[in-house]
Amino acid sequence: MKKKKYECTKGLTGRGINYSVYKLKTSEFIIGAMLGVIVGFLICMIFFESALCGVIVGLLSIFISVPAYRKYLKKRRMKYLVIQFRDFLESLSNSLSAGQNISMAISSAYNDMVMQYGEKSLIAIETKNVLNGMRNNNTAENMFMDFADRSGQDDIQSFAETFQICNRMGGNIKNIISETYRIIREKMIMEKEIAAIASGGKNELIIMTCMPFIIVPMLKTLGDSNISGNNLVTIIVRVIGIIIIGTAYVIGRKISDIT
Repeated sequence: MKKKKYECTKGLTGRGINYSVYKLKTSEFIIGAMLGVIVGFLICMIFFESALCGVIVGLLSIFISVPAYRKYLKKRRMKYLVIQFRDFLESLSNSLSAGQNISMAISSAYNDMVMQYGEKSLIAIETKNVLNGMRNNNTAENMFMDFADRSGQDDIQSFAETFQICNRMGGNIKNIISETYRIIREKMIMEKEIAAIASGGKNELIIMTCMPFIIVPMLKTLGDSNISGNNLVTIIVRVIGIIIIGTAYVIGRKISDIT
């Protein structure tokens, strides 16, 4: 099945966030680059004891570390978005239960999100975007669909589609929002339980990956020329060893990353 490709768009109001694309800030780019340089340099110094090799490999590692760090930040932003959206639905459901109409309920939910997460939080920005769109003659269902399309999250997409159909057909909006909140909450609880079960395997993977970088320097202190020397055979063996370690780590992360 071909993965859906999201277009880079800022939504109906032109101020929305495109969550399918993460643009690194200058400070984030520097952090990602420095991580690559440090790791590459340390690997070369531990295995080959060559500062020149460490500098070259460290600089080349930037092309791997920066995209990896961007992917990590994008995934973390998605996680924060879903958590905040869950709390938004809870606030929206409470407001509707108190007898407010959908417009007043969204406004009340915005105030709650600002108090809970801050004015610059993802959900506060998106809720304000919905309110601004409604003031400019856009309907609430269109604004939620716009948010869902940019988010790339199945839970938000399902809510927006259900809200749109329910609102047009005269369904019970309060029940839809409450049920969506319940489903997302239960899903998060299940994901936490799965993550707790998988954490043991992830910790073992990290320990096994780091062990060679601890054992090699310890063996070099024995003074064995076969270990500490840099000849063609030892260099080839170490390169193969590094490739095996890296491949094993990548495969292990894909197996253990089930949440």
